[in-house]
Amino acid sequence: MAADHEEDSGLEESFKKERRIFLWDVTISMVGATRDGANPEGQKRRNPDFEYSRSGFPYYNQSKDIFDRTREDLLKMIMQIQSESTEVIVLPFRNEIVGEFRANATESGKRQLRDQIMGWNDLMPGGTFTATCLRRAVGFFTPDRVNRLILLTDGEPSGNEGDQLLSFIRNWDGNKETRGEGNYLVYVMLTDEANGNIGERIIEESERNDDISVITPDTPISEHSFVSIARNASIHVRDYFDGRSAKNGRGVLEVSYSHVDGPEIDEDAVFHFSVEDNDYVSVDSTLAVRPSDGKLMVPFTLKKSFDENLSELPHDHNMMIEMTCFKDPACRNLDIAGKKTVFVSLVIKPEPRLEIRWSAK
Repeated sequence: MAADHEEDSGLEESFKKERRIFLWDVTISMVGATRDGANPEGQKRRNPDFEYSRSGFPYYNQSKDIFDRTREDLLKMIMQIQSESTEVIVLPFRNEIVGEFRANATESGKRQLRDQIMGWNDLMPGGTFTATCLRRAVGFFTPDRVNRLILLTDGEPSGNEGDQLLSFIRNWDGNKETRGEGNYLVYVMLTDEANGNIGERIIEESERNDDISVITPDTPISEHSFVSIARNASIHVRDYFDGRSAKNGRGVLEVSYSHVDGPEIDEDAVFHFSVEDNDYVSVDSTLAVRPSDGKLMVPFTLKKSFDENLSELPHDHNMMIEMTCFKDPACRNLDIAGKKTVFVSLVIKPEPRLEIRWSAK
């Protein structure tokens, strides 16, 4: 179904500065603390300081001790941010938010954040109040910026916090703090335990909402590359029938992208595109589209002849068709930051005209 759409819709987001908020799980399970006596007694650790025997969780599960690795990945993510105008906020949390580190992603700002994160030393028993802390974290969102919240957690939320978290995420587009353009959530599962019942349901929600994305524990998040897909692209219909671009209505649509941050995009990275049902354009969603020089080249076919398009497409404005970009499932280390929808504008390109001027002598 084709839909009319204002040509500049959503473009204002491209000109906003970004705010990157890291909601960092610092519950004692992050250092492998447990009450399970099948594990050995834990030894006192430093940086952060934690004495297992006095915490009420005296045993140590080495496989769940991911604090140091997570902190290292958190620092890598911050250091990889490319735009110095990006505001970075780090919020350690357990049953409440227990710290706030804030700076722009300049060289000095990153050093400040690194020192604060490495110097943080406040591990104490407490539940994982994920929903409560998420609601407080989105209080930092403002409409003048693109707001991206990255939630890093190692397990399922405490008590009914899981149901509250799921409810908040399902209503992401309706919550007062998160509705509107440019508000995104990246839910990072640091362990397999995080990919439990709640995790699976959040994955399902991410498949319905472009503003929500999930990263599973297959690889460290710091190894992920993030790209942002352009919101608009155009097909000049005449070019694909009797112009230089192609013949018989077949051609390639250029969709721009930008490398937001993370490691360099792998040369084997693959995207796919699918177009909504319409009478004008078809796209083969099984074709592999590889990024190159800031462009994704999407093959397409126009379903109607030029004369049919000329008679049916409106002349006073463009007709827009939605096309969705999604990464190949095999590309585990590649993620799309933000919207995955591209609005394709069908344009009847006018013929060149010669203007002749004269004046009486």
